[in-house]
Amino acid sequence: RTRARRRDWAMAQSLSRRVARALVALAALAACDYGTMTSWVRAVRASEDARGGVLVAIGDVHGDPDAARRALMLAGVVDDDGAWWRGVRGGEGGDVGAPMTVVQTGDLVDRGDGSVAAVDMFERLKIHARDAGDELVCLIGNHELMVLQHDLRFVSREELAALGRESLATTTDESSGTGLGLRAYYYAGVLSWKKMFARGEERGEVLRNKPVAVIRGRGRCATAFAHAGLLPTHFADHDAPGVDDLNARMRELIDVDVVGHSTDALIGNDGPVWTRELSQGAEAVACAYAENVTQRLGVRRIVVGHTVTKSGQIETRCNGLIHMIDVGMSVMYGGTPSAWMCDEDEGPVAISSTGARTPLES
Repeated sequence: RTRARRRDWAMAQSLSRRVARALVALAALAACDYGTMTSWVRAVRASEDARGGVLVAIGDVHGDPDAARRALMLAGVVDDDGAWWRGVRGGEGGDVGAPMTVVQTGDLVDRGDGSVAAVDMFERLKIHARDAGDELVCLIGNHELMVLQHDLRFVSREELAALGRESLATTTDESSGTGLGLRAYYYAGVLSWKKMFARGEERGEVLRNKPVAVIRGRGRCATAFAHAGLLPTHFADHDAPGVDDLNARMRELIDVDVVGHSTDALIGNDGPVWTRELSQGAEAVACAYAENVTQRLGVRRIVVGHTVTKSGQIETRCNGLIHMIDVGMSVMYGGTPSAWMCDEDEGPVAISSTGARTPLES
């Protein structure tokens, strides 16, 4: 059904573009003005380019790559086999529709027992997205930061034990048996985990290169994304426009062997990976913050994860200035996958686990 919906949407988009072009051409021909026809056709093409394609976001995954895959399927990002949809469709010679940008708002890791699998899955999908002319962006969340701080309180013990068992199996003679128990496997797994995400290791560099915030979409879909939120204080001492400066500062802070527990505004308790002001703060305060930041960044809204919504569904605050997309999809929370989507025609919508689409702004 996901393939069928995605195919129908692509066909509708293609047909609407062809109809628009035909009407422009007919109107210009009727006026017998070749110059006007040329300028109108250019205007139609410029309008199509300004849409910026389709924007999709999913929230916290927490070690459950299967839930993430199902969330991506809801938005037609991947097919039933978990392959990038536009890449598969394009390879078959079909109409692949508008380009797609997908943002995962952080916290791929911890809690569930598939943290490493989740990180690896999204890195593979990044390559597939690029090959299809799309983009997949994964933000840093507080749990990625905790990994870099060697804070393992929320890492699945089962995943650590499995890593340790795998590690010890390569250093012992299986025929004679290891004679080791779960405690030995766990501590060997802790060492494997720290090495896996160390500075200079592939997965360690993946986490260190995640942006703290991005701006994507145009027009009706112009949106800022951060794991927990963006506050005026995050920009207080920096006049640079956009979020590039934030990302450069975060990169500088975490490009070390072990990240400390700094009081810096970016990684402290009120930083963009930890704050709960936008999702749980007093309404008047949260709305004032959101209005300040959206105006500064020139966007319509801020989309955040981090805090599981009370309803288990995507929610908004402050007349749509804040969109909260952490629905607790991980099996560890018992939630169900959802996806956030925006295109210029429909605006932002929430897609539930049943495929129902709910407009998020009037």
